[in-house]
Amino acid sequence: MAMIVLATAREGERAWSSSAQVWGALNRLGHIVPLGPFGDADIASLLAQALGTQPPTGAVRTIAARTQGNPLLVCEVVRSRPDLDDLDAVVPASVRAIVSARLAGLTDLTRRVVSAAAVLGTRFRLDVLAEVAELPIAELGAAVGEAHATGLFGDAEPGEGRFRHDLIRDAGYDALPVDQRMRWHARAGAVLAGFAQRGRDIEPAQAADHLFRGGPGYLHEAVDFAVQAADQALRQLAFEDAVQWYSRADVGLASVGTGDEDRARIKLALGEARHAAGDRAQARSDLLEAAERARRAGRPDLLARAALGLSAGPVGFEIGLLDQEQIVLLKEARAALPADDGALAALVTARLSVALTLLETPEQRRDLAHDAVQAARRAGDDGAVAASLAALCDALAGPDHCSERQRYASEIVTLGQRLRDPAVELLGRRLRLVAMLEVGAMAEADSEALAYRTVAQSLRHPLYLWYVPLWRGMRALLEGRYDDCRAALDETAALGARAASDNAAILVGTQRWCLLAELGDWESLTTMLAQFEAIDLAGVWPQITRGLLLAQLGHVDDARAQLDATAPQLPTAPRDSEWLPLMAQVAELIGIIGAHPAASWTYKVLLPYAELFVVEGIGAAVRGPVHYPLGLLAVAMGDGAAAARHFAAARRAARALGTARLVDRIRAAADEEKPPTDNVFRRDGDYWTIRHRSTEFRLRDSKGLRDLRELLAHPGTSIAALDLVTSLGERSSSRPTQDGLHSPSDAGEVLDATARTAYRRRLQELEHEADDADATGDAERSSRLAAERDALLSALTTAYGLGGRARRMGSPAERARTAVTTRIRDTIRRIAQADPDLGEHLARSVRTGTFCVYDPVTPVHWSVSVST
Repeated sequence: MAMIVLATAREGERAWSSSAQVWGALNRLGHIVPLGPFGDADIASLLAQALGTQPPTGAVRTIAARTQGNPLLVCEVVRSRPDLDDLDAVVPASVRAIVSARLAGLTDLTRRVVSAAAVLGTRFRLDVLAEVAELPIAELGAAVGEAHATGLFGDAEPGEGRFRHDLIRDAGYDALPVDQRMRWHARAGAVLAGFAQRGRDIEPAQAADHLFRGGPGYLHEAVDFAVQAADQALRQLAFEDAVQWYSRADVGLASVGTGDEDRARIKLALGEARHAAGDRAQARSDLLEAAERARRAGRPDLLARAALGLSAGPVGFEIGLLDQEQIVLLKEARAALPADDGALAALVTARLSVALTLLETPEQRRDLAHDAVQAARRAGDDGAVAASLAALCDALAGPDHCSERQRYASEIVTLGQRLRDPAVELLGRRLRLVAMLEVGAMAEADSEALAYRTVAQSLRHPLYLWYVPLWRGMRALLEGRYDDCRAALDETAALGARAASDNAAILVGTQRWCLLAELGDWESLTTMLAQFEAIDLAGVWPQITRGLLLAQLGHVDDARAQLDATAPQLPTAPRDSEWLPLMAQVAELIGIIGAHPAASWTYKVLLPYAELFVVEGIGAAVRGPVHYPLGLLAVAMGDGAAAARHFAAARRAARALGTARLVDRIRAAADEEKPPTDNVFRRDGDYWTIRHRSTEFRLRDSKGLRDLRELLAHPGTSIAALDLVTSLGERSSSRPTQDGLHSPSDAGEVLDATARTAYRRRLQELEHEADDADATGDAERSSRLAAERDALLSALTTAYGLGGRARRMGSPAERARTAVTTRIRDTIRRIAQADPDLGEHLARSVRTGTFCVYDPVTPVHWSVSVST
């Protein structure tokens, strides 16, 4: 009868690997099949068969990690049908039996070494193991070798040892009676503590864990090492680990009945760690308990630290507002601190200034912040100076202090770099970026955002990281890259949620609103309005925002009613970081609903800030230059000239940013605000159709009508008479010959190249000076600058032809002046016979001479035909 014999053997087992004769015989008589470790796919297949369903990826990876893919161990774990939620603790009985059998075959000395190693963990240092097992290092080697030969230990780096698999170590640990485990842990903790005292490197977390497990007699030492482990975790930004070790230290102190002062210290550290880990509710509970214990212990410094922790720690990267409990605690700490504790008092005073936002006047908050800065500088504490300057920037938020904030923010950045405190540096960069955006320094803001990203990525904490995609989305929205803005918004929302950041939630909503409004996504805006109305927000700006949302959705009557109700409160709005966006929203609201009594007041208060940019929140969106809302308000007030001036300035400012989409949006808005054109000046063959207001008539074609067409098509623009002649195809005796020379009647260029360059440079200066004069309401200066500008334009117009060629002096220009003046005047007389009102208007508005211009006092819009 035929038989198949199947045998298994573990590679490295002495009875198998040491017998060359057996190896040779098996090779002759049979076939040896090496069986390597199982991969994830193999383990998943086995587990699926056992469970009857596809297993989670995490369960497969846990089994692979604990068994290193060993086929025997994998099969035993799978066969035990483990609880997938508790795979880290599963040790099948069959594996325990295997380990017990191997332990039984060891010498007493080796069993002692394996027991000590099982307490130390899967991986262990040989020098620690030798002291724990109380063996000379030379004798330890023989025991480690025996454990390795039996398959309990595996290969390791020099100076280290390790069990072959986690599961083998766990089985060996479980085999120890509880009292032996405690003694081994106490011994291991004592050895590691001794290493630390002798200056040798250890992991505080390992020492703390062993000492906690060693029993009540070791709790004091365990707490000390737990605090060291937590501090180390904080430095490594491992906030969850820090929470774990501070929590164990707190439990340990509670067990030994220590006093309020020590418990206050631990609760402070625990609360700050929980805050960093995103558990704000439990952090608050810990910090309030710390404050109470500090109060009972008579420690105002610990009370102050609790107050600071309650509102986001010493740096204060994100501080909660309208928190009465926080404010009371800060005031109590400020009153209790001794006079000589300048740095801590400065931190508390600075934080109080920020906490009182929306509750006290800006002046009161500025006084507190100034006091804090002075106290911090006297104390010579860079950290306190940085925090106090940040509070001062917050108190100075708003359009009146952009340059101050930028200067203070730069000092904060410098202090953060000096302190090597990335959180302080990031706070300064965030403040500086907003100030740059407000003055339209977009290139500098882009560089600041890049520098911020570099530092934030080194911290890897979502509290700092969510600003990076927020600003990327802001830039994408400005440039009309809406898909990129959506992607950035999703990333910001995810990081903000991980950081439990209220600021992130608000600014994501703000940027999303601006995106939806730009896209005209009315359905989503309707949903946003419903969500907005469900939030109880105090103050003026939420009411204006609601009104603008209503207007954007077409609910004009409701929007007007909202503005009617809120307008009396506008003068009371503090001129803080929200003021400029608030006023811009008022302007946009009026731009949709039409004329409103609030327009004139809003225009007046906005005008001094015409050269700034409207920034929503901490850079969530840049609505554009202030000239844009000023233009909307001017239209509502019926001041067409001011509206045109503001819209033109807004386009120039937006163009300087390099954001073509913003330029287009402003141009489109300006075009929408233009009144419909009822005035027509159109050529139809040999006749011209002219309509002004309600009068329409036709005149036979003439050169004078063609001249008027050019002037009406370019209101306010001076056009040389010679150019009008040339545009009609008339020849001049002063045209250059083929060799480029001019006739003897030509006296050379009207202006040489140097003069023309100087004239152009002065025109640019005059444009900026005129904008400044208009913004400050200096009518006399504005008139004087306009006269100088007209004179320069006159000279340049005479100096250049339509094609940009420098014009020559001589009789042709004089002949053109005479001809054009005569025929335009004749044409206006002809028009006056058909329409006296239009004739009178043109007589007042058209100036002739060497250069001609149509410049009506009140802008009149014409639909002008193209030349035929």
